[in-house]
Amino acid sequence: MAIVLSIIIVAFSLYLVVTPLLRKDNIQLPVEIKDDTEDISIKNVYATLNELEMDYHMQKLSEEDYQKLKVQYERLAAELLEKDKKASKTDTDSAVKDIEAEIEEELAKLRKERGEK
Repeated sequence: MAIVLSIIIVAFSLYLVVTPLLRKDNIQLPVEIKDDTEDISIKNVYATLNELEMDYHMQKLSEEDYQKLKVQYERLAAELLEKDKKASKTDTDSAVKDIEAEIEEELAKLRKERGEK
């Protein structure tokens, strides 16, 4: 009985292993690649630079690899800082314009009230 059961288990295992290899209709589903570089923060880049430096000093990285990766991540940090600078400048400009518009409205109301009295 045990021999029959073991033969059935081995046969079933072989069937499961061999069946995918013998199929003729090997359909591959398209893979979606997501660009997640937009999700990288400056904090992550600095942490990566710190890790690179630690790995280099512990001699886990060659000097050539260290310099190449360091330059790459420094450029990425510079790009992120530039984007942040531009975004904060536009935010500041729009905030200043909103405040100026609000002041103008208040002044117009005050002038109107004084003109009516």
